[in-house]
Amino acid sequence: MKIRQHPRMRDIVKGDEVYSYPHHLFAHVDEVFPAAVCVKVGLLSVNEHLEMIISPQLWRADDIENLSVCRYCGRREDLEIELGTGIPFRICTHCREKFTIFPEDD
Repeated sequence: MKIRQHPRMRDIVKGDEVYSYPHHLFAHVDEVFPAAVCVKVGLLSVNEHLEMIISPQLWRADDIENLSVCRYCGRREDLEIELGTGIPFRICTHCREKFTIFPEDD
């Protein structure tokens, strides 16, 4: 049986920042698999006192978005944060010019 890579995993590399839609969290990729990524998320544990536990989690390819590339063309160069979404999506300067409807006021 041949393992196939999920199309969304094609451009994800270790160290990229990804957003999880079900968890409403973003984290850095620690490991890449054919259909998922492993991230480490800090969790608060309340025992006798509060402590932070770093928990590895496996996030499915269908549930994530890569924040380290332009969300329109996939470039990794000349990225800016796209404002107004609440999620730190990135857009390259080329696509910003292409998709900007209203010019920015100077």
